[in-house]
Amino acid sequence: MRKTTDLAAAKAEAPEQGARGARLGYADLRLEAAIFLLVAVSFAAVLGKSAITTQKLVLSPESGQFEGYTYSDAENGGRSIISADPRRPLSWSCEIREGSPYPYCGYGLQLDSGKARGLDFSHVQTIILRFSYRGEDDRLRLVLKTTPGPAARDKLKGEPMSLAADIPVVNGRNEIRLPLGKLAPEQWWVTSHGLSTAEAAPVFDDVRSVSIATSDAKAGAKLAVAVDDLTFEGSYLSTEQFYLIILGVWLVLSAGFLVFRFLRMRRDYEARQQRHTLEARLLAEAHAASEAASSAKSRFLGNMSHELRTPLNAIIGYTYWLNRTELDAKQRAAVQTVQASGEHLLGVISDLLDVAKIEAGKFDLLAAPFDLHDCVAGVSEMFRLPAEEKGLDFTATVGPDVPRGVEGDEKRIRQVLINLVGNAVKFTSAGRVDLHVSVVEVAGRTARLRFAVDDTGIGIPPDQLEGIFHPFEQAGEAADRSSGTGLGLSISGQIVALMGGDLRVDSTLGQGSRFTVEIAVPIVEGGLDGPAVPRFRRLSAP
Repeated sequence: MRKTTDLAAAKAEAPEQGARGARLGYADLRLEAAIFLLVAVSFAAVLGKSAITTQKLVLSPESGQFEGYTYSDAENGGRSIISADPRRPLSWSCEIREGSPYPYCGYGLQLDSGKARGLDFSHVQTIILRFSYRGEDDRLRLVLKTTPGPAARDKLKGEPMSLAADIPVVNGRNEIRLPLGKLAPEQWWVTSHGLSTAEAAPVFDDVRSVSIATSDAKAGAKLAVAVDDLTFEGSYLSTEQFYLIILGVWLVLSAGFLVFRFLRMRRDYEARQQRHTLEARLLAEAHAASEAASSAKSRFLGNMSHELRTPLNAIIGYTYWLNRTELDAKQRAAVQTVQASGEHLLGVISDLLDVAKIEAGKFDLLAAPFDLHDCVAGVSEMFRLPAEEKGLDFTATVGPDVPRGVEGDEKRIRQVLINLVGNAVKFTSAGRVDLHVSVVEVAGRTARLRFAVDDTGIGIPPDQLEGIFHPFEQAGEAADRSSGTGLGLSISGQIVALMGGDLRVDSTLGQGSRFTVEIAVPIVEGGLDGPAVPRFRRLSAP
């Protein structure tokens, strides 16, 4: 009743104490949350800024990124003259003469330089042209030659598409800003090549050259042009950079959500912490009480087992005595039934007592010198008759190099062998059961022994191999398990582990099983006549 009252009081006090702690924690964390959110917003802003890429290409006399060339109507039979100084790139002069219906001259920059592709201007928005002009005309023409789009490529058969736009000029210094979208193919060129409006749409991803030429020049005109620089500017957002912007937005949203969740969870943290501390203390007290109850249970079970075994030993003893008297068949069958039941019940009580000792951590091993060969022979004699009654071939052999005198707990070793051989005989209806003892290795005065029990019984399903070493677990069908408690293998595994060895099983369903025990034991030199010095080892509670 007192523990129940304490637990109720703890649960009543915990919310108030937790609320005070949560208020303090919340006040301390508001600044940290604000800083975290500010860092997240700043990082997102950096991502957004870096996502916008600016593209700029500057062509100047010093850049050296082009190859200059001149052209005029002389290529088509005209007589206009153009001259350029190789020492002064981007500077040229021209004199328009009669001799051609459409006289012209110009200076161009080859951008592909013999490469398979020119420059990609698909992200350029503006062309900036700075130059000095001296002449009579008030207009020049900017021309870009590009590879046509897929729709017109077959019709033009490799011929580049010329995109042109007129620009106004004045004598002296000029700075022209021309949107790239102003450049378009001339109508007469589109018509002469039989292109539709869609086919003639400009494409700027493969620009081969850019040039400045005259526009509607008249015979007798003279001009001179000196270009300071030609700049192509643009900004664009690639697919990867668009993902960066999305990432930045999600980062800000996630940071805000995390801050909200963090502060909300922190408000409840202190209350839970206080409640858990109080409950842990009460649980520790309950655990101590449970340990005490378990210890009392183990003592009770040990005492009861002792009290039960005493009359059972008397009953079994009288059945042995009655078996030696003259009885008719019905009476002898009844006495044998009582004897078998008593022996089975005694075995169950012994197993339960061993389990109780294991749980209480009081399962001791008493190591003393003994004759291993006699121990194996005793186990063999115990099961030879039951095996023969089932028609089984039973053998128990000891390797020639196995020492006779060893030091260990003979009783527990015999108990393990009885459990293993008994199970083999029990679950084998035809064939054989073999017990073989051999030496794995000898190191100094210590021998590592192997006890192998083979049978041709029903075998164990693969999914039950691990469980057979657990308490009260048995393999096989219900009919096969009816005569056992499922404690033998569990206790055997604990005994072998305490001896520093291991117990393994290999089994094939329908063909048989092999149980193998390996333990290391000291070799007794000079026989077994010397005084035995018992040595105890205790198995800790699982």
